[in-house]
Amino acid sequence: MSRVLIEVKGIVQGVGFRPFVYRLAHALGLYGFVRNTSYGVEIEVEGNPKNIKEFLKKLSTEKPRASVIEQVVVRTVQTKGEKNFVIKASRHAEGFTQLSPDIATCEDCLREFYNPQDRRFRFPFINCTNCGPRYSIIYDTPYDRKKTAMKEFKMCPECEKEFEDVNDRRFHAQPDCCFRCGPEFVLYSITGQKVRTDKPIEAAIKLLKKGKIIAIKGIGGFHIACDATNCKAVRMLRVLKNRPTKPFALMTTEKGLSRIVKISSAERLLIKSPVAPIILLEKKKGVVCEEVAPNNPYLGVMLPYAPVHHMLLEKVPYLVMTSANIADEPLAKDEEEIKTKLKTMVSFYLTHNRKIINRCDDSVGFWLKKGGFSIIRRSRGYVPAPVELPYPVIPSLGVGPYLKNTFTLADRNSAYISPHIGDLDNLETLNFFNEMIEKYKRWFKIEPEVIVHDLHPDYLSTKIALRMAKNKNLKVFGVQHHIAHIVSCLGENKIYDRAIGIAFDGTGYGLDGKIWGGEFFIGDMKGLKRVAHLEYLPLPGGEESIKKPYRIAIAYLYKIFGEIPAYLKMRQSYKKDEIKVIQRMIDENYNLAYTSSMGRLFDCISAMLGITDEITYEAEAAINLEYVAKKGIKDFYQWGISLNFQPQLEKCSTKSLDCSDEFLICISQTLEGILQDIKKGIDKSIISAKFHNTIVHLSLDVAKKLRKIHGVDKVVLSGGVFQNRYLLNLMIDKLEKNGFHVYTHRKLPTNDGCISYGQVICGNLASQ
Repeated sequence: MSRVLIEVKGIVQGVGFRPFVYRLAHALGLYGFVRNTSYGVEIEVEGNPKNIKEFLKKLSTEKPRASVIEQVVVRTVQTKGEKNFVIKASRHAEGFTQLSPDIATCEDCLREFYNPQDRRFRFPFINCTNCGPRYSIIYDTPYDRKKTAMKEFKMCPECEKEFEDVNDRRFHAQPDCCFRCGPEFVLYSITGQKVRTDKPIEAAIKLLKKGKIIAIKGIGGFHIACDATNCKAVRMLRVLKNRPTKPFALMTTEKGLSRIVKISSAERLLIKSPVAPIILLEKKKGVVCEEVAPNNPYLGVMLPYAPVHHMLLEKVPYLVMTSANIADEPLAKDEEEIKTKLKTMVSFYLTHNRKIINRCDDSVGFWLKKGGFSIIRRSRGYVPAPVELPYPVIPSLGVGPYLKNTFTLADRNSAYISPHIGDLDNLETLNFFNEMIEKYKRWFKIEPEVIVHDLHPDYLSTKIALRMAKNKNLKVFGVQHHIAHIVSCLGENKIYDRAIGIAFDGTGYGLDGKIWGGEFFIGDMKGLKRVAHLEYLPLPGGEESIKKPYRIAIAYLYKIFGEIPAYLKMRQSYKKDEIKVIQRMIDENYNLAYTSSMGRLFDCISAMLGITDEITYEAEAAINLEYVAKKGIKDFYQWGISLNFQPQLEKCSTKSLDCSDEFLICISQTLEGILQDIKKGIDKSIISAKFHNTIVHLSLDVAKKLRKIHGVDKVVLSGGVFQNRYLLNLMIDKLEKNGFHVYTHRKLPTNDGCISYGQVICGNLASQ
């Protein structure tokens, strides 16, 4: 006989882990106990050593589907001669417990949901220890019913019996309830008048089938929904939401997937997983309206993840399910927000009386050819699960950037990244940002000793960080935007060696005061040096040109060639007076922001080809340029590389400045080649493909030069431009074929949603 103490860290609470351990121990004839602790789960098992070995194996291979084991520590201890195995009361000392994300309805619950003999037949809040709301209903830790939104609902005797039965699937399932004791759905008109019906979900279905646009309360907030096959309704939603072209998310059943998109086995596995994200999948035409994702080869699709979704899709199999919010504001989570902010968008709202404590958007991403999910927005299903850090850190807060903000609260080896916050340009988003920081500090028992921010002095997040640091007398560090990008990718992949970092992005404040975004670095997490970048070109009027890419095309072409091509002057959308003003601004070097941004170069080419002159949502011009690119084209344009010698450098701390030789990437030959193709009448789909190929080949050219000089063959890719899957797949393929080891983001977004994680790593290494 022997006895071992097992400490399990990870997402192992609120996911049925203790009853799983209990049943496993009994099956193998082992004695001892299991209990929740501040760090996770503690187990002691005693018995035959062979059975203990089998127990340890099955602990990982047969664990509950929604659990995540990050670390298992096993120690031999003194035998006690026990003759039973029990679940002990939780032991919460110092520290914190990891919280489970919200989990999509499991197969077991769905079987009950569709079984007329089951007491939860068609119960729209069915859940168990393997699924249901977690994060969205939590007030505080530890995760007990009295500290969730379910405290308002007293369990009936039948539910209570399940809750206390260790052999039941609902043992300690905090949201456990049924028709007798659980929440209820209600349907209201937008004026707040209750619709008289005892079947509110069925009444909502009838409204959807009639072409109505309604708000529906889900797990982490409200969706605005309409029938995706009713083109009139979809067009009306675009008008009401002031969203001319940005794609809408779509929800359908697994059966409906194959009719509207092409899907691989890996993508199907992910979309059916407990995370249940929105996945961008190649579109099949003919079923849902083109207006759902106009001029777009992809549909953003998700499967139903709450019981009410399954009920809705039975009668309306293709639903537009877009976030219920005003542009750039947080997701609406209560009825008052719907009535006040969305009163012009929806005519009815289907709601329920279980409060949403923590709003959480749907997560979004796409599958890479080389395997792996590339996250665009990390929220529901992932948050607040931690991402492991490559180094232990002191309690730290990375406040993130301005666009696509997330913050990171970290301590020791764990980084807790917030849900998608949004763009910090309105009071509602700022309030959401502050609210979640305070909650994270409380939940995870972390009081920051270091605060890290972006170098941009005018970012609201920077100002917040400086104020917080001053008020609490904390250490504060500024980290350059693209260094944070590269360090986040290095850290996520645990790359400790020197590597080449390629940061292709839209906007980031550089150490020289210019706008960076097409940068190559050499170094490791402790220090990065910029060694190459796109040549600086003018943005007339700064932000105004980002919204109107034709201004970028005019400025770049005039700056490089000294004239504007005649075909551009002839476009009706280009005002002659505006062209003259831009020329004068460049001649006089007045009101210009100079940038090396790869994102702005994509905007320029999109405008040159007449694809997008003005944008209605972020990165629209670059996205549309990607979507027209013709597959299979091998040709590319030329570029130039010169050596630029100036003081430019950059470490995490930004304390040390060094003189370094930098390769300067010149694009005059690229633009000249594009102009010649336009004159020849070459189709824009071919020009777009050749331009994408050019970016890949010039990146390879620079990477080869850097490898020869520095002896480095690892390459990490980060930045919003790498949301372009056409470019990213080409880049990975070309670099790997030339002997490079390529690393991309898998756990965090490649866009600015990864910045705060990189900030935390940089700030801690700088303070050592």
